[in-house]
Amino acid sequence: MEKIQTVQLSEICDSVEYGYTASAVKEPIGPKFLRITDIVPNNVDWTEVPYCQIEESKINKFILKSGDIVIARTGATTGYAKYLKNPPPSIFASYLVRVRIKKGVDSRYVGLVVQSDSYKEFIKTNMGGAAQPNANAKVLTSFPVPLPSLSVQQKIAAILSAYDDLIENNLRRIKILEEMAQSIYREWFVKFRFPG
Repeated sequence: MEKIQTVQLSEICDSVEYGYTASAVKEPIGPKFLRITDIVPNNVDWTEVPYCQIEESKINKFILKSGDIVIARTGATTGYAKYLKNPPPSIFASYLVRVRIKKGVDSRYVGLVVQSDSYKEFIKTNMGGAAQPNANAKVLTSFPVPLPSLSVQQKIAAILSAYDDLIENNLRRIKILEEMAQSIYREWFVKFRFPG
């Protein structure tokens, strides 16, 4: 049986960075602007994520890539995290911390670990702030991550990611069905164009 070592999240991070400060807008004037409210639901609904204006010279510093993990660092949802898979051109807001995982560690596996209730509970126990809860990057990356071999990490991530993909597909289908139901309701009971 393989012995699983435990390491602090900070030890397997390639970089840990705070987000960009700006105001979100509905008009597509720049990249998408990922905020805390966007990462709290089970899946990020990119169609609902607003935009923000940012100077070209700053985009590379804040641009999100597939494999990035973002963590909320303030408010009631401090410690909520999201592993990002193929995000559209987007940057992350200042109340988020972005974590990039080192090579040789599966970022999907780490993403699943920090999305767990254990991680949220750990952050809740260690965060500061009386009126407004918060945690800095040091606290957010001090969580002890169980780290099996890379092949085991990849197997765990593959199995759990398959379930995440199924959930995401079903949520998309539900949204389409809700839109269809609303459209039928409008046609039949608002415009009175029901069949026959």
